[in-house]
Amino acid sequence: MRRYRSSEPAADRAARATIHDVARLAEVSTATVSRVLSGGKPVSPEVADRVRVAAQDVGYRPNPAAQTLLRGSSRTVGVVVPDLGNPYFAEILKGVAAEAAATDHHTLVAGTEEDPEQEYRSAIELARWVDGLLLCAPRMSTPRLREVAEAARRLVLINRVLRHSAVGSVVVDYHLGVRALCEHLASLGHKRIAYLQGPTAAWSDQQRQRGFRSPEASGLTIFRVPCGSTLVDGRDAVDEALTYKPTAMICFNDHVAVGVLSRLRELGLSVPGDISVAGIDNAPMSAHTDPGLTTYAVSTVELGRQAWERFTPRVTTATTHVQGELVIRASTARPPSRR
Repeated sequence: MRRYRSSEPAADRAARATIHDVARLAEVSTATVSRVLSGGKPVSPEVADRVRVAAQDVGYRPNPAAQTLLRGSSRTVGVVVPDLGNPYFAEILKGVAAEAAATDHHTLVAGTEEDPEQEYRSAIELARWVDGLLLCAPRMSTPRLREVAEAARRLVLINRVLRHSAVGSVVVDYHLGVRALCEHLASLGHKRIAYLQGPTAAWSDQQRQRGFRSPEASGLTIFRVPCGSTLVDGRDAVDEALTYKPTAMICFNDHVAVGVLSRLRELGLSVPGDISVAGIDNAPMSAHTDPGLTTYAVSTVELGRQAWERFTPRVTTATTHVQGELVIRASTARPPSRR
């Protein structure tokens, strides 16, 4: 085979090179080039090598849309998250992207700003183009979620369960986390706990609240305060929470807890001197706040890994439960009256 060299920049050559150029240089048909580059029907190793060398020489890059049509697969998974600014979801995305890259797949990500309608539209649109869809803590209604399940080739959920034969789920047992936090705070002598609730559409908030009905919380008075999932939500909820005169606050997540710490500092209240604060998820910044944040640690890497496995044919659609562990740091201590 003749080798081809050009003084043109590679980007310019790639923009003009066609499958016909590769076929001519490799001395094969365009159909053979297509089979080699798309991973279709096998050809001899010698022919495959000639085609790949020719493609490299002319700077040819197959059209992704055309390859998708040929393979019947885009080798892409769509990921929809409610808040791209939340470190928890960012860490999950890192885990999923790493698993995808290891199997020569790509991820296409959409953030939806905690808007169930935007989430639904994004999921339906992505389902048209990708091989599978991963929804992280979806906020949309169950009927809408069923529509997405019917539209997607494969659907996997993180922190949401849907009774559907083609849907797999990976969920954190958050009720166990709340039970562990309640047990910890009760052991320190706390009796009055303010819980800063998550988004009203969050399935995982319902699971957290199950923990307050456990034996570990039986001796505690729980005050539920509407909040949300962001740092700003946490900051804005503090003043209402303080009207209940709690000795400790449990926050929907660590992001909220950081906002709580900020507002308490503004009010001149010491943590844990005047009030204890705990979060959930063990986000990366939790060990670096002042004071360090007591939290229920969840492995986002494991969540991402388990979710990715749900896209492999050998795995069933059953729900996988992931448990965390209590991490005690300096933000919780005995209440002032018990010192």
